[in-house]
Amino acid sequence: MPLPLPNLDDRRWADLVDEGRSLIPLYAPGWTDHNVHDPGITLLELFAWTAEMELYRLNRVPPAHVRKFLALVGGAPRPPRGARTVLTFGLRAGVTSRALPAGLEVEGKDLAGERTAFRTLAPVTVAGLRLAALQTGRPGCFEDLTARWRRGETVPLLGEDPAPGAALYLGFERPLPAGVPVSLWFQLAGGGSGWEERERLLAEACRAAEVCPPPGPVYPCRCAEEPGKEAEASADAAPEGTAVAEPPLPPHPSARTAWEVQVGPGVWRRLDEAAGEVADDTRSFTLDGRVEVTTPAAPVAARTGAVKANLYYLRCLLVGGAYDAAPELAHLAADAVAAEQAEWVEGPIGTGNSEPHEILELQRAPVHRGKLAVTVTEDGEAVEWTVRPDFDLSGRAGSHFVLDAQAGRLAFGDGESGRRLPGGAAAAAHYHATRAAAGNLPAGRVRRLADNPHNQGLPDFAAIRADVAAVANPLPAAGGTAAETLVEAKARAVEELERPQRAVTLADYEALAKETPGVRLARVAARANLDPALPCLHATGVVTVIVLPSLPRRRPQPSAGTRRAVAAYLARRRLLGTRIVVVGPTYLEVAVRATVRPLAGVDGAALRERVVAALDGFFHPLTGGPDGDGWPFGRDVYRSEVLQLLDEVAGVDHVLGLELVAGSGCGCGGGVCGNVCVGPLGLVAAGRHEITVR
Repeated sequence: MPLPLPNLDDRRWADLVDEGRSLIPLYAPGWTDHNVHDPGITLLELFAWTAEMELYRLNRVPPAHVRKFLALVGGAPRPPRGARTVLTFGLRAGVTSRALPAGLEVEGKDLAGERTAFRTLAPVTVAGLRLAALQTGRPGCFEDLTARWRRGETVPLLGEDPAPGAALYLGFERPLPAGVPVSLWFQLAGGGSGWEERERLLAEACRAAEVCPPPGPVYPCRCAEEPGKEAEASADAAPEGTAVAEPPLPPHPSARTAWEVQVGPGVWRRLDEAAGEVADDTRSFTLDGRVEVTTPAAPVAARTGAVKANLYYLRCLLVGGAYDAAPELAHLAADAVAAEQAEWVEGPIGTGNSEPHEILELQRAPVHRGKLAVTVTEDGEAVEWTVRPDFDLSGRAGSHFVLDAQAGRLAFGDGESGRRLPGGAAAAAHYHATRAAAGNLPAGRVRRLADNPHNQGLPDFAAIRADVAAVANPLPAAGGTAAETLVEAKARAVEELERPQRAVTLADYEALAKETPGVRLARVAARANLDPALPCLHATGVVTVIVLPSLPRRRPQPSAGTRRAVAAYLARRRLLGTRIVVVGPTYLEVAVRATVRPLAGVDGAALRERVVAALDGFFHPLTGGPDGDGWPFGRDVYRSEVLQLLDEVAGVDHVLGLELVAGSGCGCGGGVCGNVCVGPLGLVAAGRHEITVR
């Protein structure tokens, strides 16, 4: 969809000629011959043709202006990005552990045989761990999910309906080495847990801190003007081979987990996060990420749960709070670290000739995330030049250049807008090059350490190469993209314009609430002029937002933390004078007493079960209701609809009798009613139905 630009003047030649003729009597009353043979009319037509050409140019917006307009709305074209994946390492026989630095480069080949390099984004210690068992459950009630995990199926990390006390048990063949940090990488299923969601969380945390700065240390924001675009304080700006300290992820609004190691049969020792014994980057199993564990003492092998073998166990315990949706595991890898498809490049790129608008070409392109450093040797002194999107704010003394990240081309100033590159001055660049979309490799294509000058310059690389026997990417490399074209950027700008940015209408409130970072909601509804504390009054200026997660499974209810997170997100986007209240639904239990006549030959017991299942499904808050997308908030239960539902159950001939029994709120005191009123914030919960087959 093109960017909607206004038509500044839609007049054509004929319109201009007609307009000119209509003005002749006003400005030249003595001119009476307006026919085409008149020389004046010929001149008028000539001027109309000239004006039409000018109007055509008026409506042409050059690419430079389009880029400026996009930058004003925060939609500048995105630079090239390298693919991301997860790397695992294997050790040679006899090696117990090996520490690997951040920035270590590995390589593989794509399907066409083209060499593709990746670099690690954090340090990792390879301990040779092998996961032998994966279980979930509570003490005394375990479920062995090892076979499902090995088949590549998704498995619930803390059960289908996690509650405090639920735990994940990981059994290893070898003990975790004491005092050595070991890494476990968790990839979750269901979406909403990848890199984009992580960046949205960090960006929203930074925006919230700008509105109301928290007490304590201030962290540099890695937030972006838009999701998916990283800020300047990234790994590219750090010295090569070092990790970048990111602002901490905001914790999950409700769920709290703890990691423990088994130090004896049935005896568990909790690891202290404050002491650095555990670093959970998954945000309590809601984001793809790494859990790094350092056990102070070696665990003890013991038989645990449904697995008979004696294994060395590590477990994660849900100690408090609740989830919006049950976390499900898609992939688990030990001795793993995140990596991105980028390769370090440094060296000379040319010599200046003091000409205006000089162009220098980089050795490799595209440039990863459009970030690089350029040093120019001027009179024997190294001078750092700065990349700019354009020269609009560059003066004569500005040491600036403009980068075409996709082509790897540097453009310097003309002496007025930005300095010229001095004649004879040697320029050098250091940056990360990427293959962009071509770096999206399938799993298992990355297989060895890169033997290049960069790795050879790392400390102890010879020992690393001697100890590491294998490298692999168990997950496909994904997310690599070429630089965004102007057409693509305009299309994205249109989508951003159509997406609600401010909560004005009730639909805006619902859409914004569902996209709250770090929260997973199944349903949202907004009600205007309704205050839950005063439901019978018209509360002007109050918007009540009803949110419904997927858990608990029988009667989903948002936690207090989820409600606070949604309210905080909406509060920064509301209109002044509007008060927002975020609540969960109130449940009214409704049971059905019915007598049905079966068709000939239908088993009565089986028919009763089908009727009860149909009623439970109809009253379900997430999948019930007349349309099957959840019981509508505040919708009453009508006797006629229940009659129709019962009549449509396979095996039912007709309904002999029907009564609806409400727990409270319909004026019956829990007795028998006709239709059942639910209330503006209410949902229906299925009670114990009494079905008689006669």
